[in-house]
Amino acid sequence: MTDLDEEPTVEQPSPSVDVRDLHAITPAEAMALVDQHLGTPASWPSALLAYRLKSEWQADWKVEVGNWLHAAKSYGFLDAILRQIEGERGRRGEPTVIKGNDKHHLKLHQYLAPALACHYFTRTGWSFVGFDTETGGNIDVDLALAAPDGSLVEFQVKAPDQPGEVNGGRIHDGEYDQRIVLALDKAAAQLPRPARSVGMVFIHAQRGMLLVGDCGCLVHHLIGSTTSVSGMAGVFLQSSDRGKFFSSDWDHVAGVVAVDLVRGLDRSSYACTVLLNPQATHPAQADWFPRGRVAVLDGDRFRWIRGEPGDLHTLPSGTLVVDRIPGF
Repeated sequence: MTDLDEEPTVEQPSPSVDVRDLHAITPAEAMALVDQHLGTPASWPSALLAYRLKSEWQADWKVEVGNWLHAAKSYGFLDAILRQIEGERGRRGEPTVIKGNDKHHLKLHQYLAPALACHYFTRTGWSFVGFDTETGGNIDVDLALAAPDGSLVEFQVKAPDQPGEVNGGRIHDGEYDQRIVLALDKAAAQLPRPARSVGMVFIHAQRGMLLVGDCGCLVHHLIGSTTSVSGMAGVFLQSSDRGKFFSSDWDHVAGVVAVDLVRGLDRSSYACTVLLNPQATHPAQADWFPRGRVAVLDGDRFRWIRGEPGDLHTLPSGTLVVDRIPGF
C-alpha cells in the first residue's frame, strides 16, 4: 500500500427517503388536489397524461404530484404554476399516442419541478423563503429556501431531458447527457454572480436511467474527467482534466442537487445525489442534505458522504486531486 492507494469502499445503506415519510396530506387528499387543479384526463391533449391521471397503476405518481401541488399551495405559489400548466393543457397534441417522451408530459413536469423541490426540501429540514424571488432580467431565482442552519440558498430549478426508447439494445430519442450539461450551464448563468448568498442548481432529470445513480455526466462536467492508470492504485483528477467547479466562472455556484422519484412495486422513494463545489465563494454544507449522497473534496481527496451513488459516476471515494499523475 502507498499513500496514493484508493481508500477502501465501505457499502452503506441507501439514505433515500420513503415517499410516505414526506407526505403532508393523505393519499386521498393528494389525488383530490390533482383532480381539482389538473383537470380531467380527457381535458389533456396527451394520451400519456390521460392514462396517468386515470389509471389505478399510476395512483402512486398521482399522490406525489398532489403533494407537490400541496407544497406550492401552502407556500403561496400554486396559482403561478397553474397558469403555466393551463397554457400547456390548451396546446394541441396527439391524444391517441402514448409515448414516454410526450411533450405535454415533459412540460408539465418542468412546471411542477419547483413544487417538487419545495416539497422535498421543506419535508427534510429546510424552510421556504420565496418563489421566483427575482426574474425577468439576467438573474433568475426560481426558489429561495433556508437551509437547516438558516443559511439563505437561492436555487435555479431545471427538469431537462426526456426518457429514451430502447430499440435493438440501444437507447434512442432520449437520455441525452448534453441536455443535462446545457441545463447546468444555463442555470449557472442565471444565478447571481458574484454570489450574494449560497447559489445552487436543483435538477430533476426526466429520463429512464435515473440521474441520481447514473451521474457520470454531472461528475465529468462539474468535477472533471478522472483517470485510473494500469499498475497504479487509485483514481486521479489532474489539473488539465478538471471541470467547471474549478473555474472562477462557477465560484458563485455552491453545488448541484439531483433528486429523482424512484418508483417501486411495494415502496417508492426520493433519491438525492449532491456534488458540492470546493471553490464556491459561499459554500454549501453536506449536512444540509441528510437524505442524500454527497460528494465533497476533503483535503486533496474526494469522498462520498453516506456512500457512493452507483457504478457509473466515475468518482470513487479516495479520488486524488493532483497537478499531474505521478510518472506521466
